[in-house]
Amino acid sequence: MKRSKLLLILSILFMAATVFFSQSFRFNSAEESTVANDKKWPSKRELTRKLWQTRKMLLVYGTERPEFTAGYKKCAEESIGKNRFVEIIVKPDTAITAEDIQSMPISLIGTPDSNLLLRKVVDALPVQFIKDNFSIDKMFSSEHDDIFQIRSYPNPLNPSMPLFVTTGNNDRRVIEFISQTDQSNIFMAGDFVVYRDDKVALWGLFKQVKNGPWEIENSQTRNYLNNKKSVLETEHYVFNYLGARAKRSELEKIANKQEMRIQNLLDHLNLSVEKFPKIKSYLYESPEDKGLITRNTDVSHFNLAAGEVHSIFTEDINGMDFYSDAKLLIAKFIGETKSSALRDGLAIYFSEGWGKRGYRYWAKKFYDTGNANPLRELLDSNVYKKESYLFMRPLAGSFVAFLVDKYGWTHFLNLYKNWPKSGFPENSLIEFTLPELERGWLAYLKQMKIEGQTSTAANHGVVTPQFQKGFCLAHEGYQIYNGYISRKSVEALEKLREFGTDWISLTPFGYLQDRNKPGYFNYSFGAGSENDESIITSFFAAKNLDMRVMLKPHVLMSSGSWGWPGEVEMKNKKDWQIFFKYYTSWILHYALLAEMYGMDSFCVGVELLKTTRDHPQEWREIISKVRQIYHGPIVYAANWGEEFEQIEFWDVLDYIGLNCYYPLSGKDEVTLADLKKGAARFLPTIEKVAHKYQKPVLLTEVGFCSREKTWQKPHERGRRIASLNFEDQALAYRAIFESFWDKEWFYGFYWWKWPTYLEYGGQQHSGFTPNGKPAEKVVKEWYSKIPAAR
Repeated sequence: MKRSKLLLILSILFMAATVFFSQSFRFNSAEESTVANDKKWPSKRELTRKLWQTRKMLLVYGTERPEFTAGYKKCAEESIGKNRFVEIIVKPDTAITAEDIQSMPISLIGTPDSNLLLRKVVDALPVQFIKDNFSIDKMFSSEHDDIFQIRSYPNPLNPSMPLFVTTGNNDRRVIEFISQTDQSNIFMAGDFVVYRDDKVALWGLFKQVKNGPWEIENSQTRNYLNNKKSVLETEHYVFNYLGARAKRSELEKIANKQEMRIQNLLDHLNLSVEKFPKIKSYLYESPEDKGLITRNTDVSHFNLAAGEVHSIFTEDINGMDFYSDAKLLIAKFIGETKSSALRDGLAIYFSEGWGKRGYRYWAKKFYDTGNANPLRELLDSNVYKKESYLFMRPLAGSFVAFLVDKYGWTHFLNLYKNWPKSGFPENSLIEFTLPELERGWLAYLKQMKIEGQTSTAANHGVVTPQFQKGFCLAHEGYQIYNGYISRKSVEALEKLREFGTDWISLTPFGYLQDRNKPGYFNYSFGAGSENDESIITSFFAAKNLDMRVMLKPHVLMSSGSWGWPGEVEMKNKKDWQIFFKYYTSWILHYALLAEMYGMDSFCVGVELLKTTRDHPQEWREIISKVRQIYHGPIVYAANWGEEFEQIEFWDVLDYIGLNCYYPLSGKDEVTLADLKKGAARFLPTIEKVAHKYQKPVLLTEVGFCSREKTWQKPHERGRRIASLNFEDQALAYRAIFESFWDKEWFYGFYWWKWPTYLEYGGQQHSGFTPNGKPAEKVVKEWYSKIPAAR
């Protein structure tokens, strides 16, 4: 009897224990779901879709080594609320339930020793840990402080959900690393990365054959330790070249220039410094590699603590103008100033060839064309950082030159150290008022002579219209390696060129906080975004393929849905005035970028229909200002329908631009003749505008998704996979080609859209791109033709 009771009690305890452990991550082997036992592995697209469906990320920190638990917890909790797309939920490894694993993407931070969940799955990951040392597929062996990250991988405990990992050989270093990086950022560049000394040492992607296991794609793996060459050492520098084509003669030439520039800076600042540690100058053959290694794609940047300068160094883009070198040296030997204008201005004063022509050229141009910012804006650091750096830095350099010319170096350096963050210094430092100083600065700009320069005004001749077989190149990848700046983008351009495309448009975005309130536009400056360096890189890639480029900036809202520029509408006259001031500042940034690098045409706006409807005079003023900066042909991309048909300022543009999404038919079943009949209904409207203003028409956007009945609502995105229909897309493409091609007023298409990486598209894709679909053959057929003479 006692024995049976004991067995009953033991049975109950066993059942209770089973229930308990099934609710924790320590569930038994029968309950575990591992990728190895699954017949079908999820694809990258499926895992990404899971992340966007859940909109959550469970960030799990380790507790197995108590001395590090507080550090991990602090780092994890600092990520809460930082990602506007995904909710970050933080838990310790001891609190994870089976439901957590089944329902959410998970991010693990820690080492296998400190994080129980990581220890449980590590043997199923593409990294091997042996005695505090990790290695990767026999291609890479780590050092003690290296960091390993996986961006997204099937969770071995639930393959349908993505797993993110940040780990290393020792917990101290892992905590230090994650405290300096944003763990809420799910857009890591690449599928896996190894960091050494805060730079990427190994970078790679996973591949999947059919529905099989994920493997490291060896052909795409980049071991940057093998690609780094310490090529030259001078008095003040150690030059390191990252690339395959280091030319000693070119490097010696630039090294000599940098040494002369350093000496010039030391002499002017009267610095008699003792021998200081040599600057480590890293020169990158590829802008993409600079971004992947340093997580910074700027033309150049510096790291004061490490004594490093990192610069893009290609035939087309050269960051070796000494601007970043000067900033490093000034910060090291002079110290910081609170004034952003003086900080940048003093550094650019010592640069050579900034913006290809030098800061003096651009400052003079801004003055001559009435585009110089008021001095109060230049000296307000809060305004300074929101305005275009392409304008502010040259103007700041000219202001520093004026102060040095007026006061001499000793007094200037006193001003530099004591100038306030915003506004004007105390009377004890300077004897002039702000208006008096501004008059002096403007007089200095007026008399400034630029060697070899007769005029700074943009030279506009008569524009001869060109037929444009175009595509909108869309920055579909935000991980550096798959966006505008990437090698993959070059491959995408090469395919475009093969079927006859001779023009592309490039689109940087500006973000407005509130569609109904005026405010500064936020620029695309992040390393993985459509930033200036990526635009420049893509421009030269297209140019090298004998293609031409339209720069086409576009407004979005700073929210998860991004909004639509057609929704921008201010509530009163004062707000409209402020809006146009900020818009002008933003659009001139890109007009200047297009001018600096010689881009072939420029679009002054896209689908801002409520701003164009009642404010034609403001748009005439914007176009006039753009022409003061940019010398090439200009277009506006109007929304189909009311905006296109009612714009009054087409006469001051070189092309009439139409984003053409007119419905072609309301029928469910159609023939090519039906769709052409539908196009014939709106063609006279377009022709009427063309003839009224005597301007050539471009379809600055036109496109159709690969879904059923795409001709009914061409502007709608094809999000529903169930309605895939490639033939309907191809038929609509053919109808547009046949309807527009021979019209004497028509000068070309920009199809929306072509991706920056060719994996985007194909037979499971319902979106706009024709890549890998029958519509691609239709484009190739028509773009191989020569249009009739206009």
